[in-house]
Amino acid sequence: MDLTDIAGWDVEALEQLAGGLEGVLVAYRVRDLRRRLDSLCKEAAADELQIRDDGSVSAVAPITEGHPLHVHAAMLSAAARELIGEALLVSADLHHATSVTSRVGTDLRDKAVRINEEWRGFTAARRHEMVLRAPDLIANLDGIPSSVRSAVNLRRTQAERARLQDDSVRISQELHREFFGGRLSNTGAGMWYAQRKLEDLDAIDELLHEQPERKLVLMDMRSGERGFAAVAIGDPDTADHIAVTIPGLNTNVKDSLRGMVSEATRLRDEARRQLEHIGRDESVAAIAWIGYDAPQIIGPGKFDIGRASFDVSRSSKAGIAADALGSFFHGLRAASSQSDVHITALGHSYGSLATSLALQRGASASVDDVVFYGSPGVRAKVEADLGVEDRHVYVMKAEGDSIAGFGRFGGDPTRTEFQRLSTAEGITPDGVKHERAFGHAEYARTGDNGELRMAGYNLAVVVAGLPERAVQA
Repeated sequence: MDLTDIAGWDVEALEQLAGGLEGVLVAYRVRDLRRRLDSLCKEAAADELQIRDDGSVSAVAPITEGHPLHVHAAMLSAAARELIGEALLVSADLHHATSVTSRVGTDLRDKAVRINEEWRGFTAARRHEMVLRAPDLIANLDGIPSSVRSAVNLRRTQAERARLQDDSVRISQELHREFFGGRLSNTGAGMWYAQRKLEDLDAIDELLHEQPERKLVLMDMRSGERGFAAVAIGDPDTADHIAVTIPGLNTNVKDSLRGMVSEATRLRDEARRQLEHIGRDESVAAIAWIGYDAPQIIGPGKFDIGRASFDVSRSSKAGIAADALGSFFHGLRAASSQSDVHITALGHSYGSLATSLALQRGASASVDDVVFYGSPGVRAKVEADLGVEDRHVYVMKAEGDSIAGFGRFGGDPTRTEFQRLSTAEGITPDGVKHERAFGHAEYARTGDNGELRMAGYNLAVVVAGLPERAVQA
């Protein structure tokens, strides 16, 4: 084993092979070894030193003993040989992980289940060790309990902020060196997105500081152009009912997460109230999920609404979102302490397409009910297209919503066999008046009378597993 072995490991292939928590951890450790090796090589090159494959260090010119470079070379060599030693241990773990993986497969659902089973089988000391050694892995790994993910993500925000601040300084220096201040390259865009992610972290910090019981079940400032985050109201690990809201056009953490969390809170409250109304003592968790790069109006290269319209007219972003969303649903079910947890997917706007594609790619194995609202199309016309049981898919289209029924992705979902729910003003079975939803954004909002609008009420009763109390269109 030498440094060429570390450099030659195909990290992406290892991640594809990882079918359980140990396998995923091995891939993470290999990536960390590669990162540390690259850092050592850059540090050596800065002093015109070179790290050999066996971990020894050479210099362009002879270095006398006691010279600062001699000391630095010795330190680099010790660090490189430590990497080689760690690589030997990782190699043994890799052999075991891949042999196990070849037997269990790489299906997203199986992977989430296996990760959760392994996590539950670990001792408390082993769990603590993994959280300390690989926080970036544990934080967003589907199948790990939400309570663990949230605790780790909350601790990671400071480190992510420091990293993004360092990136901003580095990019700023690059901009000063470039002709035209980066306007003819992607450097300026990199600065813009780094600053937006710092603002995303500010928004997350404010939300969690206001209500510490909220759970940060996703925090990813590396995978996309913009930051990703998901906040849970209630405990997804123990809830009888879980709702996940998937947003669409122009949604981002800085500008949208607060509103989505408020809507999730009201949704959860109404679902619990409906359950209590009929004498059922069951718990509800609602999650606001921004886990993909939704089409945006504002940003580098997005000169006007035309660019956003172009993005929203294509399914590429929804397709990318679908895999992440499907894995997230599988992770929720795998981590739940309830054997029959009821999970509802709520897809709004372009997020309805992402939700539909996730279901068609296997997420339906972990989702019980689906509501598409304000949808431009879902490329499905019957429940069988989504893999969902009959009469468990609902659609809503508010008056004045110009995006709903856009038709780009298979036609208007409200003109299919899916059950259509009301968005109009009316009285619900509990005797409460609910105002209408109008336009594209009011579905989950509160009316002037302090009650959820009719669309929001219908979302809540589906989430509570009480579709018989929904108001039909």
